[in-house]
Amino acid sequence: MRQVRRVRRSTNDVHVELTPMIDVVFLLLTFFVFSIVLMVRADVLDVNLPQLTSGRSAERTVPITIAINEAGTIFINRDEIQMDSVIERLQELKTELGDSPLVLAVDTQSDAGIMITLADKLTGAGMGEFSIIGNQSKESDSNVEEDIDPNTP
Repeated sequence: MRQVRRVRRSTNDVHVELTPMIDVVFLLLTFFVFSIVLMVRADVLDVNLPQLTSGRSAERTVPITIAINEAGTIFINRDEIQMDSVIERLQELKTELGDSPLVLAVDTQSDAGIMITLADKLTGAGMGEFSIIGNQSKESDSNVEEDIDPNTP
């Protein structure tokens, strides 16, 4: 009897294709970058915000933005509006958007009297709960405490 010698062939080489994996990683990366850009959207005009040393970050809801530019013009969600019709427009938006917070963005070069008049009108109409937004100053980074709950001992 003749002995048959077996030859081992390794035709099933295992290898990992990196090109499709890199494509998927870049697609995921671009998806998350665009998602973050769309989530952090402020509906304000180009106003120079003051540097603030206190406060906390706003909640992640769609706010109703009231902006006052340096000329003293009032805008609600980018729509120019007169001081006399601010309350009516805000009441309409409150019924449309539900319990959206009010955010007040005032240019540093604008007249403070307009902001005070607007705040007085808002408080008089029962909308006295609003936030004033600004840029965090560089020197306050070490003084600002992270979201501290006043009810925590």
